[in-house]
Amino acid sequence: MYSRKKSRWLKHLDFMILDIISVCLSLSLAYGLRHGFDSVYARSEYMRIGVLMIMIDILLVFFRNSYQDVIRRGYLKELGAASAHFSLIMTGVLLYLFAMQRSELYSRLTLFWTWGIGMVLMYLFRISLKTWLRKRMMQRNHLVSVLAVVSSDTAKETIRGLLERKYRDYEITGVILADGNPNGWTEVEGVPVAADCRDFIDYIKENVVDELFVSVSGDFQATENIMQSCIRMGIIVHQNLMGINNAGNKVVDEFAGFMVLTSSIKVAAYRDLFLKRCMDIAGALAGLFLTALMFPFVAAAVRKKSPGPILFAQERIGKNGRKFRMYKFRSMYADAEARKKELLKQNEMQGLMFKIEKDPRIIPGVGEFIRKTSIDEFPQFWNVLKGDMSLIGTRPPTVEEYEQYNMNHLVRISIRPGMTGLWQVSGRNRITDFEEVVRLDTRYIEEWSLNLDIKILIKTVMLMIKGDGE
Repeated sequence: MYSRKKSRWLKHLDFMILDIISVCLSLSLAYGLRHGFDSVYARSEYMRIGVLMIMIDILLVFFRNSYQDVIRRGYLKELGAASAHFSLIMTGVLLYLFAMQRSELYSRLTLFWTWGIGMVLMYLFRISLKTWLRKRMMQRNHLVSVLAVVSSDTAKETIRGLLERKYRDYEITGVILADGNPNGWTEVEGVPVAADCRDFIDYIKENVVDELFVSVSGDFQATENIMQSCIRMGIIVHQNLMGINNAGNKVVDEFAGFMVLTSSIKVAAYRDLFLKRCMDIAGALAGLFLTALMFPFVAAAVRKKSPGPILFAQERIGKNGRKFRMYKFRSMYADAEARKKELLKQNEMQGLMFKIEKDPRIIPGVGEFIRKTSIDEFPQFWNVLKGDMSLIGTRPPTVEEYEQYNMNHLVRISIRPGMTGLWQVSGRNRITDFEEVVRLDTRYIEEWSLNLDIKILIKTVMLMIKGDGE
């Protein structure tokens, strides 16, 4: 699922919030130094000025695009940018006071101290946030993994252009040469030639690939096949506007300085995905509180029936092949994983999932109860809070299941996996065909909206209350 870029003035909301804090704090400190700290903002005139400064700040961000290349700006340039920004705010304040003939109500010393303190605070806040963001962007687990499809004649120039951006939120992990690698290259500008047009699907299954960047100088049918396949798998495709394809939801965008046509199985507004993540965090915090309350009771009941750990941790496959450890309250005997091979012949699912109605590995009584009420799933709220999972999504496959996926199944892992989803509320006890699960998951991704998530969440709660959670 592709998130439409934030509007330019909201792209760096974090910097905007810090600037507003520096505005308020500078006025508070200046007023306190001049009039005493016991009554900061006690006078309505200064509160009015504070509100005016915030409004001017937001207008400047909107019209001046103050945060363009803010991450890449050097410290000296940032000093000039912060000083200029705050100076424009204070210039606006002075013009307002002059026009309204209200300057006599304010201490000139307070205003000048606000000016000086504000420039220093704004600069310090900005460089502190930039330093933290730069360190975070250099950590591999926060980078978007990009596979580049290029032609040999422009490969070096294109890859060099992608790599020259010092601070970026993506990593070029591999190259596919659309014209079949006539030069026999093993790498391009230090990036390995990862696959060819025939075995790229195997490469995607074995490696994390979030997005595809396509920039070719000729009309290669193989390139079109790769793009079409990746879109079906849920991988975001950015096509340099040297050529146009005709599939998938599209939006004209910018990627690493290139103007691209981005295609995806679903294009969603950044605002909606931001709200989805906020909903995840709020739900996870509430869920962890409930988990903490029930933990002593579940732990006592499980331990009484079956010695061993209270929590069960299993490696699962997350978004685009990332591995993570998913947590549950243990509802089966401690040797359940070892006994799974013995029960494969009794599998009631058709395809790449395992489920039997009367699983002998389930702890009698307590295990059956916590599975029926879905209490065993509650520790996954920790996975949601960490960002490994979402409240609503597609259920994460095991490593064993994932290794057997074909291209059509990979769409299931193109989004962050969820604790519940469309499949679960569509009668999962009655669905025994894995291909039907894939169809429902694909439908969820294609039709995703916040309203759909809320409906699924409500249905999930109703099923839990009815005790139909297994």
